[in-house]
Amino acid sequence: MTKEKYRHVGFILCLAILSVAHAAPHGLHKPGHAMKVRWRICLLLFLTWLMSYIDRSLMPMAIPLIGQEFHLSPTVMGVVLSAFFIGYASMQIPGGMIADKFGARKTITLGVASWSLFSLLTGTIGSLASLIGVRILFGLGEGMHPPAAFKALSAWFNSAERARANGLVMSSNTIGPMIAPILFATVMGAFGWRKAFYLVSIPGFLITLAVYWYLRDTPAQHPHMNAGELAEIGAESESQEKLSFRELFQYKSLWQLFFIYMAWDVTWWGFQAWLPSYLLKVRHFTLVNTGAVAGLPFAAGFVGLLIASYIADWTGKRKAVLVSVLLGNALFMLLTATAGSARMAVIFLSATGFFLPAIQGPFWSLAMDLLPSRVMGYSSGFINTGGQIAGIASPIVIGALIQFTGHYDAGFIFMALSAGVSAVLVAAIRAPKVQAGARMAASPVK
Repeated sequence: MTKEKYRHVGFILCLAILSVAHAAPHGLHKPGHAMKVRWRICLLLFLTWLMSYIDRSLMPMAIPLIGQEFHLSPTVMGVVLSAFFIGYASMQIPGGMIADKFGARKTITLGVASWSLFSLLTGTIGSLASLIGVRILFGLGEGMHPPAAFKALSAWFNSAERARANGLVMSSNTIGPMIAPILFATVMGAFGWRKAFYLVSIPGFLITLAVYWYLRDTPAQHPHMNAGELAEIGAESESQEKLSFRELFQYKSLWQLFFIYMAWDVTWWGFQAWLPSYLLKVRHFTLVNTGAVAGLPFAAGFVGLLIASYIADWTGKRKAVLVSVLLGNALFMLLTATAGSARMAVIFLSATGFFLPAIQGPFWSLAMDLLPSRVMGYSSGFINTGGQIAGIASPIVIGALIQFTGHYDAGFIFMALSAGVSAVLVAAIRAPKVQAGARMAASPVK
């Protein structure tokens, strides 16, 4: 491993983080204008999400070496990879309940500390059983994080800024897959897979300390908050009386959001699962070229996500933006299926990547407009459970379609249809009106 390679990896990571900081309104320190506290919170939450995606990306990179050391079959290696999702999916709703009861600050702190600990312990395992057990516990730790992070964003940002805040935070979903292969290929090549797990836990523990030190459950609790910024954010106007599950599930919008996210996640997880195989087997790229090309859609997705989030806040038209990006996703999925050459396929795949993750900012801001902030923890956990169901089912269904038809086109058509269904469900939802650029609190729609 040369010093030049280390500098290259560090440059990519720093550039990605600085890009997010630069995109945040009032995000840069300008003469006489310090970064607003809420955007510092946004950057901190971005780092927690980025760390979670980097940590979870290590096992897929390490599993060939682990399988060789423990003499694991491909099927058993698949079980090891799936162990994370068992813990992650099962903790979505309980994690939301923990966040609603104890607050986002304590829940995120516990979550980051837990997954960092179990990432560290992964490097010490000596048997298959302990490996699977540690990976399930790793997933449980990460599963606490998403509902708590969405709850924090709901509390810290008013309706007119939520799409941008969510978009900036969720851009980690595209940056993580971009930098993780480069990062871990270099680290494992130099130190081996066990030390890679040791090393990746260190920034996790540092972020744990940063979260507990700087994050607060509400803006009013933060020691650096001033009256001017509190007024910009706006006070929580709704009653703090706790809702029961029965009352929460009576919100029609909760179920609509659940199925919108599930239908979209069919395309997200299916695309990630089968893109490398498509490039290798259909377009006949080499392994090296596949790795390079597979990163292009995520790079485009980073840009698309930020643009869609900004437009959603600028215009106040969450639904229109969501329908547009979902239909764009569906269109370029279909064009990929019919691409006549490898070059056109790469162009269409990159365009698909531009639209694919772009729902994240507008979608979660819409959820925060529709649902009470005080129960955003377990309501977002419930919605995200729909996404995890899609994550489990989508790769299997697409694999079956490919096997049955003998063509990868069937998989892209299936994902395009799923994106179309998600767009139709968005069009049917009744959303509160958000004045473009205004800082106002929207009332939940029941």
